[in-house]
Amino acid sequence: MSQIIIDKEKCIKCNTCATVCVIGVIDKATDWAYPKTLEEKAGYCMKCGHCESFCPQQALTLDFFPEEKIYATSQEFKVDPQNLAFYIKSRRSVRHYSPKAVDKELITRLLDISRYAASGGNGQPVKWVVIHDPSQVKTIARLTIDWMRTIQNTSHPLATYVTYLITSWDNGVDLISHNAPHLLFAHYPVDPVDDPTEAVIAMTHIDIAAPAFGLGTCWVGYVIMAMEHYGPLKDLISIPEGRKAACPMLFGYSRYEVTSIPRRNPVDIAWR
Repeated sequence: MSQIIIDKEKCIKCNTCATVCVIGVIDKATDWAYPKTLEEKAGYCMKCGHCESFCPQQALTLDFFPEEKIYATSQEFKVDPQNLAFYIKSRRSVRHYSPKAVDKELITRLLDISRYAASGGNGQPVKWVVIHDPSQVKTIARLTIDWMRTIQNTSHPLATYVTYLITSWDNGVDLISHNAPHLLFAHYPVDPVDDPTEAVIAMTHIDIAAPAFGLGTCWVGYVIMAMEHYGPLKDLISIPEGRKAACPMLFGYSRYEVTSIPRRNPVDIAWR
C-alpha cells in the first residue's frame, strides 16, 4: 500500500497535495498534523504522483520507487513554445532508412518515456514488442503482401489499391516496411474493453520523442490490417493472449535530414 513521505522541514502545510489527489486519499494537514494517507485509504492510491509533482516545496515523496524521483526546477521543466512548435512541425514520416541498427539501450531509453503517457486510472496497461532483427521486419512485410494477395480481385475496399503494392514488391520495391531496420508494436489488454486509445497515446509519445534521439518513424497501418485477418502474420508477431496490438511503427535512422517545414491546411476550430 502506498504512503506519502513528508519532509517536515520543508512542508508548509499548504495542502496542495491533498487538493490535487485524484482519488482523495490524502488527509489534509492541520495545525497539529502534517498531511497523511490513512491506512484504510492507502489501497486506493493510483500511484499517479500528483501529490509530489505539485508540491511547491518538494516536501513530499510517494513511497513508490522513491529512488527514481526526479528533482527539477520549474525552469528546467519549461520548453520555449516556438522551439517546441518547430520541433513538432518538423516531424516527418520517414520512408528512407539507413541500414544502421539502433542500439537496444537507446531503444529502451526511448520507450522509457512511454511510462509517462496518459492512461485511465494511471493503469499503464501498454506493453511493447520490438522487432529488432531487420530480417524479421522484412518477413512481416512479405506476409503483409501475402495477405494483400488474398484480397486482390475481391470486394475488399483495398482490393484495387493493393495491386500497386503487390506489383512493387514483386519488382523488388518494399512499400510496406520501406527497408526499415526495426518495427515497434504497442499492445493493450482487450478486457474489459477493447480500446486501443491508450496504446495509441503511448505510441504517439514515442513518435514525437524519436527525433530527439536521432530516429525517424513511420506508422504502418497495412501491417495491423493484415494481422487482424492473416494467421501466419499474427502467429509470427505473437502478441500475448488476451492482448491486442495497436497500429505499429517503423523506426530507425533516417537516410535524410529534415531541412524545412512544409505547409498544412489551416486549423479548423469551432468555438462554442
